[in-house]
Amino acid sequence: MTTTDTPCMGRGCRRVTTALLVCVSLGLAGCGKPSEDARQNRRVVDAVLTAVTVKSRKQLDKDAALWDKRLADGLVSERCHQAVKECIDKARAGDWGGAEDALYKFREAEPFPR
Repeated sequence: MTTTDTPCMGRGCRRVTTALLVCVSLGLAGCGKPSEDARQNRRVVDAVLTAVTVKSRKQLDKDAALWDKRLADGLVSERCHQAVKECIDKARAGDWGGAEDALYKFREAEPFPR
């Protein structure tokens, strides 16, 4: 058997190799950097968490307003907004510890975009 007779030298192997490279390229394309909006959303969530951790109602109110504005501007999904809003409401009701726990769970479920 010569090198031109090996199975990987035929057109079928080239097609498979090309298809594999296309799939890998498409897969890597989805692994790009997150948008600046996603980064800013995370920063606001972290600010809310900080306000809750230090039990600062004044800072919480500022951060809650920023969070609401991001929703109004279409920069955060309804689902994410509602989840964080429930934590904010919990803190405002005096359950700072419960709000903090819930925010940590939210962050764990929504990892920081890198």
